[in-house]
Amino acid sequence: MPGLIRAAARRIYQVEVEVEEAPPTRLRAMNEDGEISDRSTPSSSPSPPTFSSPGCLSFLIREIRNTSLSSPPSSSRQLSRLPTDLRIGLSTFCRAFPFHLIIGPNMEVLQVGVGLKNVGEGIRKPYRTLSFSDSFQLVSPRIPCSFQNILLRLSTPFTIRTRPDPSALESREKVMELKGQMIHLPESNSIMFLGSPRVDRLEELMGRGLHLSDIPIHDATRDVILVGEQAKAQDGLKKRMDKLKATLERTHRALEEEKRRTVELLYSIFPGHVAQRLWQGLPVQAKKFDDVTMLFSDIVGFTAVPIALMALKMIELSEEVLTPDAKPIKLRIGIHSGSVLAGVVGVKMPRYCLFGNNVTLASKFESGSQPRRINVSPTTYHLLRDDCSFSFIPRSRQELPENFPKEIPGICYFLDAGKSGQGSHTSLTSTRSAPIRKASYNIGTMFLRETSL
Repeated sequence: MPGLIRAAARRIYQVEVEVEEAPPTRLRAMNEDGEISDRSTPSSSPSPPTFSSPGCLSFLIREIRNTSLSSPPSSSRQLSRLPTDLRIGLSTFCRAFPFHLIIGPNMEVLQVGVGLKNVGEGIRKPYRTLSFSDSFQLVSPRIPCSFQNILLRLSTPFTIRTRPDPSALESREKVMELKGQMIHLPESNSIMFLGSPRVDRLEELMGRGLHLSDIPIHDATRDVILVGEQAKAQDGLKKRMDKLKATLERTHRALEEEKRRTVELLYSIFPGHVAQRLWQGLPVQAKKFDDVTMLFSDIVGFTAVPIALMALKMIELSEEVLTPDAKPIKLRIGIHSGSVLAGVVGVKMPRYCLFGNNVTLASKFESGSQPRRINVSPTTYHLLRDDCSFSFIPRSRQELPENFPKEIPGICYFLDAGKSGQGSHTSLTSTRSAPIRKASYNIGTMFLRETSL
């Protein structure tokens, strides 16, 4: 009991008291100064109330003065119900809670936040008594929309929806639901709805004419939208990663196919151990082999004849190829026959190349020719002289290249079509003194390189 008395004094009166049980045999009274005095004899004057009676417990309660545990004087003040005593302005309150709504007993809208004012089309119209059902719709709970029904369900979450303006088509897309709670305001006999927009994505918020900054920082909806945007970004990144993974898999399969074809090509050109080292990127060391039997085969006269015919055809077709100034190009061709060294050069990009002095001599015979002429070496002349399809114009020994072997007899010749060839070739053998063009030199050099194989 003493503890209950002390707690009640602290909770109700904000004071600290001492509680002491009074002896049951004495009647004690408290004077106006709070002092307790004994009463031994009755008096005719009105007596103060006694703290002891038959069959009851009596307690002496004394207030502790100047205690530091007592509440400050301002805490015992009663809260004012006057709007003029508010510590926050109306506009500030509407900005702090942009999605609040206050309705009166007749379900008239008394106050709305700035967020609802931007969303609701009908709320923006001034000088108009606005009813709750004109601009809002009660989604849940499913009860008749009345003041008393809302008061009976203050502990239930409420969801309301803004009504679109029938005259504006765009306002239908800005319909927004808000979820929150109803709070009874007894000082003004009204109800305040305090809620937040029900949106999960930033696009939904911006589609209703709002921005993330319109939602208060203390509102959890802000975090929900940010988490949704982060999840959306992660999903987009995952899709891009999956697409990149599929592209890499296709590229890997194509690379494996190219590797297989490269290996087959290497093994078809080189010996097995050489192809393996080339495939592994290792250098191939030169190696000497003893007792090697070699075989070279050739159809006699077949190699030189097609090359000579090809050269004549090139000279003939050069009449159809014109320079930018509408003049036919002028070719000069050189043909030489001899032994060469052929092999593969390069590791990352192997090439089949020809080496030797005869390759250089073929180039010299081309440079020693004349425009629209085919210069033939003595060795090539030896292969073509018995073919009546060709005719030759002899030249001097001094017109041979400087590094031509002296032990090879003969002179160089200009090749021309024979009497048995089709058509007249007098134009092919006509002497031209025009300067040699770079284009003809390049074409002739390319021809020599191809025919040397």
